[in-house]
Amino acid sequence: MNSQMQTYFRNSLFTEEKHAQFLQELAKSCGSPIEFRVAEMPIFVNETMRAELCTSAIDIAKMCRDHQKSTMFGNPIPAAYNVPNESEKPLFCVIDFAIAMNEDGSLTPKVVELQGFPSLYGYQLRCAQSMMHTYDLHDFTPFPNAFDEINYTALLRSALIGNHDPDETCLLEFKPDEQKTRPDFKVIEQLTGMKTSDIQSIKKEGNVLFHKRNGKWVRIRRIFNRAIADELDDNSVKLPFNWNDDIDVEWAGHPNWYFKMSKYVLPFLSHDSIPRSFVLSELKQIPDSLEPFVLKPLFSFAGKGVIISPSHSDIEAIAFEHRSNYLLQEKIRYAECIDTPHGSNKVEIRIMLIWPEDQIDPQPVMSLARTGRGPMMGVRYNNIPWTGSSGCLFG
Repeated sequence: MNSQMQTYFRNSLFTEEKHAQFLQELAKSCGSPIEFRVAEMPIFVNETMRAELCTSAIDIAKMCRDHQKSTMFGNPIPAAYNVPNESEKPLFCVIDFAIAMNEDGSLTPKVVELQGFPSLYGYQLRCAQSMMHTYDLHDFTPFPNAFDEINYTALLRSALIGNHDPDETCLLEFKPDEQKTRPDFKVIEQLTGMKTSDIQSIKKEGNVLFHKRNGKWVRIRRIFNRAIADELDDNSVKLPFNWNDDIDVEWAGHPNWYFKMSKYVLPFLSHDSIPRSFVLSELKQIPDSLEPFVLKPLFSFAGKGVIISPSHSDIEAIAFEHRSNYLLQEKIRYAECIDTPHGSNKVEIRIMLIWPEDQIDPQPVMSLARTGRGPMMGVRYNNIPWTGSSGCLFG
């Protein structure tokens, strides 16, 4: 982290007027209102931390791929969501790191969450650009590698569209106009030409899917899926197809990786940045003290269902047949490393990767940051000044 630059930004660059200007420019550049809290500052990351974040993210993504080649660990995918023709690796993957403190006071990234599922690959570019423009921070970059906007956009478009006409592709989501992430959908369309389709509005004929484009039914040849299984279940959504169907379509990010690269895999991975993790059903005895642990459902999104300070009664409330869907994970000692006018903040940094089929390693291409002073960093848990969603600036 770059605490010197963080303090300089707060003391010398920031004003409430400039922050309002930034938010206005951001909404305009996205073509959509921003309905979640955007923090007053970027997170400045120095070269040492950038390298450690990227190296760890690449290593962990490859470990997840290698883990799935083994059949000894079982299949975490619910039967109703098991999609045929699975890819050998996730096209998109994201890894959330808490910036933690070692015993010697140094900072280190620790894994909080990981998903073989896309994130805000469009919105985060516009967020960084608006911040850099408002505060004249053009000596910095939002890219954690050697990319610029031109080659980043080219890679993103290739990953999403492939060789197809954009009208034959879609970003597939449940009620997209009601999602808080719709600014990202708008930017994806700006960058790639890919428009959004409501998952309830498409139709299936034989093994082919169609959506409406310019008033006509058009065959869908490639799907960028953003529909989340637990949201579909929570809303009892009736789909015009079954996930098990052998549909003649390409997936820009195969849906099975949402389950396969998730908290489910953490107990099987060995890496310095991964806290000790245990599947609840595999524990012969629950520890007498649960203070060092966090209780998490395996397949949930945005912190839903996480218990920061679990009790034995919390565990006893989980039926034995459901305990295989929960993880007991060692708590992370967050560093209060971000100086704000209201005290010191903690921070999480998401490294967002794209893994093209012809590439040996995944490529870290974009970042997301969340900062706050509470026990959880998600935007829904931080809605006070100098907290919320942000992005990283490297350099």
